[in-house]
Amino acid sequence: MLGALGVVFGDIGTSPIYALRQGVSEAGAIDPVIVMGILSMIVWAVVIVVMGKYVCYVMRADNEGEGGIVALTALARSGYEQQGRRVPHPLLMAGLFGAAMFYGDSMITPAVSVLSAVEGLGQVRAKFEPFIVPLAVAILVALFLFQRRGTSVVGKWFGPVMLVWFVYLAAVGVYRIAQHPDVLRALSPAYAGSLVLAHAGLAFTILGAVILALTGAEALYADIGHFGRRAIRLVWLAVVFPAIIIGYFGQAATILHQPGAAKQPFFFAAPSWALIPTVLIALLATVIASQAVISGAFSMTSQAIELGFLPRLRVVETSASQRGQVYVPAVNALLFGAVMFLVLVFRSSDKLTSAYGIAVGLTMLITTVQMVSVSRNIWRWPWPAVALLSVPFIVIDALLVAANVHKIPQGGWFPVAIGALLFVLMATWHRGLELAGQHASRAQPLAAFLHDALQGPEPPARVPGTAVYPGSTPGATPSALTSNVRHNRVLHETTVIFANRSESAPRVDEHTRIEVRDLGAGCYEVISRHGFVERPNLPRLLASLNGQFGGWSFDPKHTTYFLPRDEAAPGCSHGHMPRWRERLFGSMSFHSASSAEYYGLRSEDVVELGVQVAL
Repeated sequence: MLGALGVVFGDIGTSPIYALRQGVSEAGAIDPVIVMGILSMIVWAVVIVVMGKYVCYVMRADNEGEGGIVALTALARSGYEQQGRRVPHPLLMAGLFGAAMFYGDSMITPAVSVLSAVEGLGQVRAKFEPFIVPLAVAILVALFLFQRRGTSVVGKWFGPVMLVWFVYLAAVGVYRIAQHPDVLRALSPAYAGSLVLAHAGLAFTILGAVILALTGAEALYADIGHFGRRAIRLVWLAVVFPAIIIGYFGQAATILHQPGAAKQPFFFAAPSWALIPTVLIALLATVIASQAVISGAFSMTSQAIELGFLPRLRVVETSASQRGQVYVPAVNALLFGAVMFLVLVFRSSDKLTSAYGIAVGLTMLITTVQMVSVSRNIWRWPWPAVALLSVPFIVIDALLVAANVHKIPQGGWFPVAIGALLFVLMATWHRGLELAGQHASRAQPLAAFLHDALQGPEPPARVPGTAVYPGSTPGATPSALTSNVRHNRVLHETTVIFANRSESAPRVDEHTRIEVRDLGAGCYEVISRHGFVERPNLPRLLASLNGQFGGWSFDPKHTTYFLPRDEAAPGCSHGHMPRWRERLFGSMSFHSASSAEYYGLRSEDVVELGVQVAL
């Protein structure tokens, strides 16, 4: 529970720094009815969306213990695969778009969180204001440089720091509520209803700020694989939910009874003597929130690679004892560049919040759409039950997205543009792999190829040692094997054709992971399955097969791995993809990480053969 407190709730836990402030700013007037209405909207949005949708509904849809938009997409896909039905293309594309929007959220969270905390220095001394942006940049540079070290070094401090943060948030809230208890009347949804009825247009505009109180809700679902559903729910109910709600009420009381507090209600709510500690604890909390989002982007990238949504990127395991702690240099560089751009261009958290809501809202909407498929195909709910629960959530999510559309010219264009670009990349890569797989399945069957090669008029020379040919389609001849026999006219005494399959489940049972087929003449086919949170280590897997090849034992010194170096030529899809997507797929394939690194191989044990990919 303490670990979950430090990692899962950083984003939603720091939203009180700016959410109510932005809502009052959108209203443009400090009217008690409006302020109470905004407070009521925030409270009930948290209750309905975070508590009702995510904690009670979405978190039930774990993919064998894993969560997040990518795991949810894989779960929805598996529901159709188990029934032998074709996965609807729009459903898969929606999942890819949701994942792309998550990256947009990952770029904005560090920028807006750290800036909002550092801006508290302006409340301490006005002369600190020119240093706010440089200090925020310095903190973020240090944060991204630290990523290669992994989070295990500081992870043990995340929980205690966030516990202090939530206790402090609640304490300040209680302090202000005790002075003005009348603010508690906003617990009634009637205040939100009155605001909507009296000022419908204004309420719709304010809804675009209310979504800021919901940022980080996806993390509750995404991190169930690390901490478990029960721990996250208990922490939410016992600590986080009461703390942030009390904090919002304390800020509203401050706004209503202290002139000028609407500019920075979070910092004004604290007693004057506690302002500097407030800035420091807020800064620590926002750095932790940023770290959690960045780590989430790394984990999601690793999952997307295994599911064929992204090309192979260099993924570094940063912890030998904790599963899921990875570092992806390319993603770190992308996030760093985007965060620096946001901080230096927008220069204030107030302006950045305009860019925030649209990415969050789209991800939440897509999650609800995917849950319709899961409820129907995995849980076998009847359509009336699915509609009864899903339609209200879809309407709420759609309203939140619509309320943020007007922010696109003000900054919302950035996450949408980044998300659209990443969606095109992911969709192109997935389509290219799909076409390449269809072509590979039509390749000469492995048994027929070996028979023709060994029984033909010019059989290849048999050389000592072991050759391993990784592929992806069981029963098909790997392109590297075809090229090696055709050009070099050799076949090793022991030849292992390795078919590597990634499943829609996060992990695979060790007892059913590997299947070995004896093809005769010292040739074997090994079919290995792994989940989307697992990474295949070929030497380790081969070592586990000692004795299964007629007494053969794995000897790393006498084993050579023949890997294809794919190249997609223009026109290779034969009209199945536009020419520009063919070129894009070819460029992504060329710049993807080496297969040797993916399989855990040493470069001196690898021979790469250039192969033209047909789509």
